[in-house]
Amino acid sequence: MHKAAILAFYVVCAALPAWAENRAGNEPLTAQAMKAELFGVRMSGVVVQTGQTWAECIEPGGRTLYEIGDYISEGVMEITPDGQACFTYPGTGTSCFRGQRAPKGYMFYGVGGGGVFHANKVERGVKKCIASDLIG
Repeated sequence: MHKAAILAFYVVCAALPAWAENRAGNEPLTAQAMKAELFGVRMSGVVVQTGQTWAECIEPGGRTLYEIGDYISEGVMEITPDGQACFTYPGTGTSCFRGQRAPKGYMFYGVGGGGVFHANKVERGVKKCIASDLIG
């Protein structure tokens, strides 16, 4: 019985690194990771609460195009030192989000409430955003 318990302990210990590796990436994105991963992308997905589709294109310099429903707007994204992606659009002001990697893409959680956006499609290497590349 004692040998079986020791063997079970070693099996569990040997499996822990693999389990931890599979869990890695679920932590909030740092400011450095956000800067590296969110500039020069085209993303699309759904608002978790409503299922509404959205798309966002972010140029390497921070200019953005955002589409949700019939609304398309041009704005700018900045990353704060504490790791928030803040989007500013005319008429709607600034909204900030914390990001997290998801099995497909990213999850973005509104800071101070608001929507949760799942980006389930991400295209990298985007240089220029044009409205015809969005959903509509």
